[in-house]
Amino acid sequence: MKFLGNDTVEIKDGRFFIDGYDAVELAEKFGTPLYVMSEEQIKINYNRYIEAFKRWEEETGKEFIVAYAYKANANLAITKLLSKLGCGADVVSGGELYIAKLSNVPSEKIVFNGNCKTKEEIIMGIETKIRSFNVDSISELILINETAKELGETANIAFRINPNVNPKTHPKISTGLKKNKFGLDVESGIALKAIKMATEMEHVNVVGVHCHIGSQLTDISPFIEEARKVMDFVVELKKEGIEIEDVNLGGGLGIPYEKDKQIPTQKDLADAIINTLLEYKDKVEMPNLILEPGRSLVATAGYLLGRVHHIKETPITKWVMIDAGMNDMMRPAMYEAYHHIINCKVKDEKEKVSVAGGLCESSDVFGRDREIDKPEVWDILAIFDVGAYGISMANNYNARGRPRMVLTSKKGVFLIRERETYADLIAKDIVPPHLL
Repeated sequence: MKFLGNDTVEIKDGRFFIDGYDAVELAEKFGTPLYVMSEEQIKINYNRYIEAFKRWEEETGKEFIVAYAYKANANLAITKLLSKLGCGADVVSGGELYIAKLSNVPSEKIVFNGNCKTKEEIIMGIETKIRSFNVDSISELILINETAKELGETANIAFRINPNVNPKTHPKISTGLKKNKFGLDVESGIALKAIKMATEMEHVNVVGVHCHIGSQLTDISPFIEEARKVMDFVVELKKEGIEIEDVNLGGGLGIPYEKDKQIPTQKDLADAIINTLLEYKDKVEMPNLILEPGRSLVATAGYLLGRVHHIKETPITKWVMIDAGMNDMMRPAMYEAYHHIINCKVKDEKEKVSVAGGLCESSDVFGRDREIDKPEVWDILAIFDVGAYGISMANNYNARGRPRMVLTSKKGVFLIRERETYADLIAKDIVPPHLL
């Protein structure tokens, strides 16, 4: 049995296998809750981007860069794997930049996003000689210029514009509408004003335009509208005598969380973007193209394994309680997000149940009224597609340690994050003398 979007897992001989490894055996060996990341799936996802967009380099002679969005999953093993594949980095904090440097990502493949960069982060970016800061406001532009002057350097910058495009996604992960906090508004002229200011500054170098409209997009049309609005702005800049080297269209391509729904692929995205950009080849010099995928690189590579500890009947539903909780994976609680759930042991009988964690929150539910192979106490359940915004959003609510993570590959199974202990929970706490 195969699952849409999950190329490296299968059900065989009544068990669930990830990269050829029995999920129940992984749970027994490493304990639960347990994140399992498939190295092979990450490679597949990355190579699909490279294959889909190679046409851009062939037809324009310009560069195409995949800058992985570290906010999706910044585990060092994952970022090093992607770096070895040739991937760049989209970072939004000093911490993510630190990890990108540890992962040996070339400076010319690092872009720095975010709407509130601190002076310390700007110093890090300048000293690292990153490809560009994606400027989010005029005050940020001024701070970057002043900081670069203090360092005796010139910082490369791109401008994040807000194109007012409806991404047709969850409102909490929409980023390109006027009401969102991100970017410089194009329609009012603020974006053009900011870029003109930058051209008069001595310590910044304008290299590009950046845009990001949202996450988990399962419709290609917003990407086309975004690309068109960005290129219209690039044409406007050329009329002002400002040439743009890089166009960064952000990320946002969705994944098939629901296994019965086909969604656009990397090739669909590439064809739409490339065809749209090429419409402008007689108006402006074609730019280098940068994309910032996160979810679509790592989400389908991740599984959260939880052991059933209790089963409880109520007048409304049968509750199956597992030892993973919303502190381990917040997406269902925060976004009411759907994640496919299976029992790692195939049974002769299926049952409709609701799967929950053990935290003292009614929102600590992974799925309601799901039909799965009849669960029993000690069974292992697998929650799909948690490789993005799973461990990166995990926390210590209810004084629970964050879980272990392993990487499965053709070379074996490797522990890539240790489980936090009770001692870890208080490692940064300080008790004043009068309370000792």
